[in-house]
Amino acid sequence: MNAAAPRYTDVSLTDGQSARWSGAMSTPMMLAVASRIAATKPAAIEVLSHAVLSQCMTRGENPWQRVALLRERCAGVALRVAISLLNEHGHQGSDVMPVEMAVLWLRELKRCGVSEIVLIDPVPAGGRMAPVLAHAKALGVTAIAALPFVDEARHSDESLAAQAALLAQAGAARIMLRDEAGLLTVDRLSTLLPALRAGLGATPLDLHLRCQTALGPQVALEAVRLGIDGLDTAFAPLANGASVPALGTLLKSLRMLGVAAPATEQELHAVRTAEQMLTELADRHGFENGTAWVFDLAPYAHQLPGELAAHFMRELAEAGLSHALHAYATECARIRADVGSPPMLPPYARPIAEQAMLHLQGLPSYSELRPGLRRALQQVYGPSPCPPDGRLLQRIGVLPAMQPRTVEQLRSAWPTAGNTDLLTAHATGTSADAQPAPATADALSYDATTPADALLAGLTARAPRYAQLAVHGPGVAIQLHSTEG
Repeated sequence: MNAAAPRYTDVSLTDGQSARWSGAMSTPMMLAVASRIAATKPAAIEVLSHAVLSQCMTRGENPWQRVALLRERCAGVALRVAISLLNEHGHQGSDVMPVEMAVLWLRELKRCGVSEIVLIDPVPAGGRMAPVLAHAKALGVTAIAALPFVDEARHSDESLAAQAALLAQAGAARIMLRDEAGLLTVDRLSTLLPALRAGLGATPLDLHLRCQTALGPQVALEAVRLGIDGLDTAFAPLANGASVPALGTLLKSLRMLGVAAPATEQELHAVRTAEQMLTELADRHGFENGTAWVFDLAPYAHQLPGELAAHFMRELAEAGLSHALHAYATECARIRADVGSPPMLPPYARPIAEQAMLHLQGLPSYSELRPGLRRALQQVYGPSPCPPDGRLLQRIGVLPAMQPRTVEQLRSAWPTAGNTDLLTAHATGTSADAQPAPATADALSYDATTPADALLAGLTARAPRYAQLAVHGPGVAIQLHSTEG
């Protein structure tokens, strides 16, 4: 008997574009493709995460306006947001999200039409998530508790199953096994999923996995065969590599194998239409189209989560160090062990990856120390799973314990700021008084022209002033001649 088809959540606008396009997708671009994504009828569309908040700040875009406009364009489809209970910007008092701040997030997101929220804590057994789950349940918000997958001996099937059961008992509406580094294999999944299910009872189990090792699509197929309740996917241009599996390929593979209820031609056509629109957008702006990475063992050593894996692979290439990938992965693993073997998730993963890059480029070991490593060693985010290196501890000294800033303290600091500005400031380490204002309708209109089109238009406007105007560059060769005199 075939397994029931899981519910699919689309993460193209968050993890997909962050991993494949380095977060370059602007609000007008998202609004232009939103209706096509919604037409594929996913169970939910993820529209915001901490990474996307930072991308909005960099571009001067208001993230809350984006959510509201996507709510309008995705009528009939649930919207989902991912919230991390630890921030990686490193500002004292704002690195840990207090319960009251998390509850304010829940209230504001619900007011904006968001009905599902993924709560992420790299150390779910630390006790931070349980009170937030209770509040989410009281507010009527579907809270999905993330269970990070780490490929280590101490994270056995039994220990992960026990953590999942505790999250379900704390009030999680769904549990999400979250494999940010793409380390799961079919063999491990075959024992892990039954163990998780045994302790969850009626609580649904979802899966979020990346494709760094190229095994992601195969693992996703096996997860459906084993009866996973929900799966995160993206459309082909924003899938694979450091991203999640591609929905279209998965549906066609399931139909070929006779697993789960087959997708209809109408459903496949809607997926192809969305893929085509995203492909055209990629071509127009010179974005990379999603392609699979070849299998490599390096991710099992560095264990970098999706977006960071993509970022540092590009950094290695730009520095002419692609050949040193395995040396880099080994250095990441060494530094992680020195810091106390924290999970390779924010806020730990980036400073470890940055420190490894410094060492690979010739910096004497730990002659400089990334600030995030100092905070991890000082136990700002909680006790480390293993004892850190004693010499590093001696160097950094002890950081006085500091309580997270309360909502009232933030309101006192910025008395004219609204709730959404306070939330964004806390999550991104920015000033609540300097949050981007909502854009005008004209600014949100997407102009479907390529950079080459814009260049040609500008040159054409200037051409009458010159007898000849020529521009040459990679993939561009334009020559204009004046017809006057």
